[in-house]
Amino acid sequence: MRAIVLLKTNPGFQEKAYATLKGISVKGVQTETVCHCFGRFDGVVICKYDDLKGLNAFTETLRREGVFHTETLIAID
Repeated sequence: MRAIVLLKTNPGFQEKAYATLKGISVKGVQTETVCHCFGRFDGVVICKYDDLKGLNAFTETLRREGVFHTETLIAID
């Protein structure tokens, strides 16, 4: 299954947040793409996941280190 996670970072913490994204590892979740954006959201993460429990753990991990808000979109395949 696939999900798109939109995220907002705290001002001044963008570099730390994106460094965390590069090294993030949660069992059952594989990051495919990380994009920086201009607009309402600061970044987009596209990932594959095995179950919703793992995806929830992934988004909770994202909310540390400078990311203060995430919005998860579950892809319909």
